[in-house]
Amino acid sequence: MENKNIFNKVILIVIAVGIWMIVLQNFNVFDNRQDVYVRGGYIDADVSGSVSVDNTVDINIDEVMGYTVGCHDSYTIDGKSYKAIDVYSR
Repeated sequence: MENKNIFNKVILIVIAVGIWMIVLQNFNVFDNRQDVYVRGGYIDADVSGSVSVDNTVDINIDEVMGYTVGCHDSYTIDGKSYKAIDVYSR
């Protein structure tokens, strides 16, 4: 019975330490910078908040997939309708 009690306490301590590690990581207590590799080498990227991308590329999904791709109405935001691509496993 004593071994089971010790085992339970150890498991609870490990869980508690793990949860506190996640909490501290979310408050940036640990330095978690990472190298970012882009074509041509590494860059120093310090990103916080939101990111905007201004160089998007339009593609023809039918030509990429090699067949006609189905889609359906997915949702509407501020009166603008958005579609979702149908995905079927073969």
